[in-house]
Amino acid sequence: MNEGSEAIALTPLSLGGYRWRTLDGRTGALGAKGGSSRLGWTEEADGLSFDLGACGDDRIEITQSGVTTAYTRATLEVTDVTFEHDGIEFAGRLIWPRGSAQAPLVVQTHGSERWSAVRSDPMQWLLAAQGIATFTYDKRGTGRSGGEYTQNFYILAQDARAALAQARSMAGGRIERVGFLGGSQGGWIAPLAASEANVDFVVALYGLAVSPLQEDRSEVVQNLARAGWGEAEQSAGAELSAAAGEVMRSNFQSGYAEFNRLRRAYRDAPWYNDIDGEFTSEMLPYPELALRIVGPTRAVGTSWDYDPVPVLRALNVPQLWMIAADDTEAPPAETITRIRALQAEGRPIDLAIYPDADHGMIITERRQGDTRRTGFVPNYFRTIGDWILARNLATALVADAEVTLATPAPATP
Repeated sequence: MNEGSEAIALTPLSLGGYRWRTLDGRTGALGAKGGSSRLGWTEEADGLSFDLGACGDDRIEITQSGVTTAYTRATLEVTDVTFEHDGIEFAGRLIWPRGSAQAPLVVQTHGSERWSAVRSDPMQWLLAAQGIATFTYDKRGTGRSGGEYTQNFYILAQDARAALAQARSMAGGRIERVGFLGGSQGGWIAPLAASEANVDFVVALYGLAVSPLQEDRSEVVQNLARAGWGEAEQSAGAELSAAAGEVMRSNFQSGYAEFNRLRRAYRDAPWYNDIDGEFTSEMLPYPELALRIVGPTRAVGTSWDYDPVPVLRALNVPQLWMIAADDTEAPPAETITRIRALQAEGRPIDLAIYPDADHGMIITERRQGDTRRTGFVPNYFRTIGDWILARNLATALVADAEVTLATPAPATP
């Protein structure tokens, strides 16, 4: 929906109702019939009231402080399609800004979610509102796409390249330039897909430049620190995570000797119950036999050992990395160090780090054990659009972020 230069996207929630988002990062939730909006992901009223009109209407009205603003449906070319790859039928959607003879095209990769991106992803609409075409697809095992759900990064990167080929076949000569965009786990997939594709840019949102095994270790250490434990306890937690990682790496077939030894050594320690990671905390309560039996049934082929740095180093196209400094799901410290090292080598990477932002680039307030998530970082969707249009963070509307621009590659002697 558009009102002048403003845009608002409404996407369905899995439990009913809608979430709305604007280019400047504001967001809230509504019931199925509209009415009063809730601020961010809180239960607080935000002072907005939505009249969604009748089913099929091309107009909604939003009232705040007695002032009503009308939004009309944006004129976009929306083409739903299915395409075949690896013996699987995928569902996809191409959205093209109506009236644009040419436009940049973004092919979206996805995080670890299992919901339909075609149905619920807001990025496709908010980029289109800025004159950027998008191709979104349901990854295998989700939505209307067939196949078995997986977190094998190499398979998912192949799927992304197949989506790129489909998008190119549909858009043809209208494509001004094309790139991959991915958030969270998609921050691993997008650069990997680009490494074997002819693309012009990559956008990685709240992703990681470390392996999934290192992600768990970082979560364990960070959460112990947040609980008030010192370096000794954090180091012991990292040991446990490394041992748990060996079990995960083997698909629950080996590595138990060290994991069991450390569990016995630390289980009575006062910090033990504060361990919380990607997988370590889930594994700790269960005996070896249970892990051997149940573990493989829950495995989804995750590429635990994947090292993203060689891929990032080899990419010669502009990259944008947006990092949440307070990310509790993907602790960013080592990723920031690695991205800055790649920048120092002259790799074409722009970096924006947002304070007080958690996973999803969501502004999060933490007070006395209470978490309040109020919206996205300022100008979140607009900044992404600005960068894609110019591929230069210096011209993007970056607010409240620590920005490090790409530096030229060192001169060859």
